[in-house]
Amino acid sequence: MIRALALALLLAGPAAAHVLDGQITEQDGAGRFVLLDEPPLAVGQDIFDSPDLIAFDEAQGVILPAMLRLDLGGPIPAGTVAAFHSLVFDGTGGRQRGWVLFDGPILGVAILPDTLAATDALAGGVTLFLGHEMRGLERGDRAWIDADDPRRLWVDWAGSSPGDQLRVVTGALPLM
Repeated sequence: MIRALALALLLAGPAAAHVLDGQITEQDGAGRFVLLDEPPLAVGQDIFDSPDLIAFDEAQGVILPAMLRLDLGGPIPAGTVAAFHSLVFDGTGGRQRGWVLFDGPILGVAILPDTLAATDALAGGVTLFLGHEMRGLERGDRAWIDADDPRRLWVDWAGSSPGDQLRVVTGALPLM
């Protein structure tokens, strides 16, 4: 009885998922993968102005209040415990292809301006995303979930003013 209660409390505790790693595999510039320790105050309108593939964790352990429809993957059912993460390429020109690895499976990805805006509140609302109409991926850019590892997201995008941004929703794992 005590073991069952302890296990239930452990499983009911906070949940999180994080960016583990990333790499640029091809590029026109001299960028590198950058994992920010915390969400930036703002993204967009050339805030970073660098050739880097930038990732940061947003809200963790979010219980989705309703079904969430995204542009890639999903739909994600209401009641799912999820974590939110952002990827940014705010380059000064050029193209980049690379991947980002998460410690939880990717449930879906927001890549269009309206979908990104619709997930802002769920993602914690800490970062101000400037230039709503320019958010997301542009024509010719793409993102896909690795067929062999559902924790890895690939991007192939061109970065110029104001840059590209997408949001990844992963399954959250219990904190132990």
